[in-house]
Amino acid sequence: MNPFKDFPHSDFEVVTPEGEVRESGSGIFTGDTVVVFNEKLQVFANDEIRRRLPNGSDEAFTVVDPVFYQKMMGLEAHFQIKVRRKGTFPHHTGGHFNITVSGENARVNIGSTDNSTNVVNNSGVFADLINAIEGGVENVEQKAVLVEAVKDMEKAKGTGGFAASYAKFMGLAADHIGVVTPFLAPLASMIGG
Repeated sequence: MNPFKDFPHSDFEVVTPEGEVRESGSGIFTGDTVVVFNEKLQVFANDEIRRRLPNGSDEAFTVVDPVFYQKMMGLEAHFQIKVRRKGTFPHHTGGHFNITVSGENARVNIGSTDNSTNVVNNSGVFADLINAIEGGVENVEQKAVLVEAVKDMEKAKGTGGFAASYAKFMGLAADHIGVVTPFLAPLASMIGG
């Protein structure tokens, strides 16, 4: 006989720290403990247990200590999960469901297709490259030749002549590769564009 069978049960989801729903279940919420009569439940410390409230939002709890108890004296095997309340969030948001996106042209598509085109303004790369050359190349003549080659690349940006300007610059910069290396990827991305 289960003395808890008449207690109110709430449906919940177990959410991993990565934001994935590992499984769903039903349990008794008693403040800082959730009692679950499912001996196969996969729940770990730092998971999140989210129960859906009648208003449609989620009440989120961080799992602190999930403890399993074997069947004994008429009480079914069960978990007593110590939790800490995190708060209430709109359904499937907040808590472990946060999404962080960064970087140029970053985007998130959920249930849709991304048909966008990336456009990155790399005009600052030329000024930064000139500054790096002026600070990192000691020979005055080589410095002047490299700066002029950078200006030629900047003028040719977006034209069919950029690849030739880039190749010329690379030939001149071979002795100063340590100075120009941080700029090679953005410059190379301009070839053909």
